Amino acid sequence: MKLKLIPGLSLFLLLGALSSCEKEDPEVTYTATYPVSGEWWVTYKVETSPGVFEDVEHVGYTPLLTYNTAANTASQIWVDDRGNFKNYKVRSGLDMSKLSFAVNEAVNTALDEDAKPVDGNVTIQDGKVFIGSGLSRSKVKTDSIYFRVEFSDDPGTTYHVSGHRRTGFPEDDYKD
Repeated sequence: MKLKLIPGLSLFLLLGALSSCEKEDPEVTYTATYPVSGEWWVTYKVETSPGVFEDVEHVGYTPLLTYNTAANTASQIWVDDRGNFKNYKVRSGLDMSKLSFAVNEAVNTALDEDAKPVDGNVTIQDGKVFIGSGLSRSKVKTDSIYFRVEFSDDPGTTYHVSGHRRTGFPEDDYKD
């Protein structure tokens, strides 16, 4: 049995298919913490002598995430290194008007490879995002981030964390 399409029905189907392509793109909205939230490439350096900062752990650039909490308010963010440096994840206070963040002795909520909580507290000071002030690996202008972090299991060692927003271009990534 052959299926015969009525010419009017064929035209109707064709017009329906074409009109579905003319829909407007959805409006892109950001979370309440943008532009502080994002993916970053950062380094962790210690001041080894006045004005001299060194990567004493020799880890180079590592990924870091900052993102909104479940409440999606402009007063808190998560700072999460996902195990790339010291395996920490803390909720930090946020001042969106200054694009700044900080937290004192926050409980580390990161989990280890066995899904057990990582012990210790984390202090973040002087956190700040600078719009358009960074350069990616390939010299693309992007945002930059800076903060100081101290871990309760390494008291007295303050790491200066700095870097730039991830562009998403493979040539700007530091790890495969």
